[in-house]
Amino acid sequence: MSRLRLAARALRLALNRAHADPTADYDAASSDYDTFFSPVMGGHSTAALAEVPIAPGDSVVELACGTGHLTAEIIRRLDGRGTVRAVDKSPGMLDVAREKVRALTAGTSGLGVELSVGDMDSFIRGLPDRSADLVVVGWAICYTKPARLLAEIGRVLRPGGRVMVIETRADAHQALTEGLEKVFADDPSLLTSLIRVSLPKNAATVARWFTKAGLTVTGQRDGAQVIPAHTPAAVLEWVQRSGAAAGFKTAVDNGREQLVLDRVEAGLAELLRKKGTLEIQHTFVVVTGAKPVAPRARHGARTGEEAGVA
Repeated sequence: MSRLRLAARALRLALNRAHADPTADYDAASSDYDTFFSPVMGGHSTAALAEVPIAPGDSVVELACGTGHLTAEIIRRLDGRGTVRAVDKSPGMLDVAREKVRALTAGTSGLGVELSVGDMDSFIRGLPDRSADLVVVGWAICYTKPARLLAEIGRVLRPGGRVMVIETRADAHQALTEGLEKVFADDPSLLTSLIRVSLPKNAATVARWFTKAGLTVTGQRDGAQVIPAHTPAAVLEWVQRSGAAAGFKTAVDNGREQLVLDRVEAGLAELLRKKGTLEIQHTFVVVTGAKPVAPRARHGARTGEEAGVA
């Protein structure tokens, strides 16, 4: 019955368009992000970036650049020539990214780097057709309508241009998310807005988004990383300070956030007692692709102009 009440509550919130904004959580996590998230998941991001070629002189777009972990890697691989246009919705995260970029670009003249605060959907819609060689989306395509965003990415890419997406999978932090769902099911009034995310089931799901957007898939894989937190308190600290719980602050009834955290922690403690261990996995997907190059006309075929077509 409690889950039915939660479903009814969620439906009412959806009809009222009460949606949580993850920006506040990312702002709050910005000073700790490179202490918690980047050392654990950053290596997977860098490995994913290595799966798409970057050459000096390339024009690169990065959507949801966060604290600039991948931005810095892109700049290093451009080796002083090219452009980077990056955007993030969190001013706090961008402040950290700007410090990294400033240190890496001091004294360079052939490299242009622009960091903007804003929504990535609006940002990419404002970019010209065929203006980028590579578009990177790290841990953020879930906040959009993925196929629509990828279609915009396809428009912005030059023929043969590449795209890389790394994203959290729907089954990440499973024990934690199940515990949170139970807390809300027991008292649906604690939930005041919905966290809207399109987390994929697996890499094949993202590959289908690519195909739907007209992009060719060049690689796809699933991965998993055990987070370095093995007590209930440590797990909650990691997900909050790493940004993994983005949206929580505005999804929970104001003033009762700590109550929710205490109940989730109690649920994790019970799970630890039963199983003897608390292993939380951050599962993820990596998918790479490219914008198809228009096929050449067959030998001997006439163009429309040659055939007299106006």
